[in-house]
Amino acid sequence: MRKRWFGVGMVILLVMGAVNAFGGEPDMNPGKWEITSTIEMPGMPMKLPPMTNTQCLTKDDFIVRKPTQPGMEKMLSPCKVTKSEVKGDTVIWDMVCEGQEKMTYHGEITYHGDTMEGFIKITSSKEGQPPMTMKMKGKRIGPCD
Repeated sequence: MRKRWFGVGMVILLVMGAVNAFGGEPDMNPGKWEITSTIEMPGMPMKLPPMTNTQCLTKDDFIVRKPTQPGMEKMLSPCKVTKSEVKGDTVIWDMVCEGQEKMTYHGEITYHGDTMEGFIKITSSKEGQPPMTMKMKGKRIGPCD
């Protein structure tokens, strides 16, 4: 299970890098952002603790930086963004990742200057695997270091 959540984080990196190539700009103030994610999955015996990440974001990033660590691009290569748009202050995207199992992602993030909230719904082609939802909330905590 832990490996899957690591993969979800990597997918967010890819998606946000691709989303900024489409559409206009949401109302997001650049700077250092703290983003907290929680995972919800029907039938999960225990709730996973929230994960908090701090990132320096620019207008080109929207949420997180493009993957820069060695090997990340190759790891995310089976993924393709199938829809990407900006509607006002909301970024919306769909993505499909092919591999041992097909994973589909639908995400929506809305910005309000110094805050944001949104979700990513993750569906697996694996029989009996319920959909997962990653909910995110973030706030600008100051200028980048």
